[in-house]
Amino acid sequence: MDLLIPKEDYIRYRMNKGELKKDKKLDRFIAWDTSAGRNMFSITKIDERLRIVAKFLLDKEILIVCTELDEKYCKKFGELIGAKVISNYTASVLSNTGNKDFFEPDLLFVTNVDENWNAIQEAGLNRMPVVGYCNTNSDVNGIDVIVPMNITNKQALGVSLGLILNEMRKLKKEEPVPLEEFIGAEK
Repeated sequence: MDLLIPKEDYIRYRMNKGELKKDKKLDRFIAWDTSAGRNMFSITKIDERLRIVAKFLLDKEILIVCTELDEKYCKKFGELIGAKVISNYTASVLSNTGNKDFFEPDLLFVTNVDENWNAIQEAGLNRMPVVGYCNTNSDVNGIDVIVPMNITNKQALGVSLGLILNEMRKLKKEEPVPLEEFIGAEK
């Protein structure tokens, strides 16, 4: 199967760059490590996971929890797929019906599991599936669909969301959004 984008582009956007440390649960996604000890994700595994997520997100009510780093891309992605986006998640959005921001989505999509543990824990309390972008050293407890990803690089996050968007559009037989247009879009 062909990759969603050329291998060189995965490398150029540093999507496969991991951290120096790793969680054993993420070993299956790590292809090699550099002479300096940096873990590198398998490009084919990243590509495979992006396709899985695109199928998983279809026709569902989604809450995307992002960080300031990828907020611009998440808002654009959320707008195009009809998902609600929250940056800097505050407690009880998923668990307290009295909260003015209370929301009951079909699933939670977290673009940085390291910074959004309270959202992941609340989703677990509500038995809500969680899709999460994880780096090599991320704690993956509570994540149902792991996406191995460099979560510290803005472009890597933007490109990955653009690839998921276009895969979803392909599955719906819709026109893709040019990747350059998606990652260059200011919102």
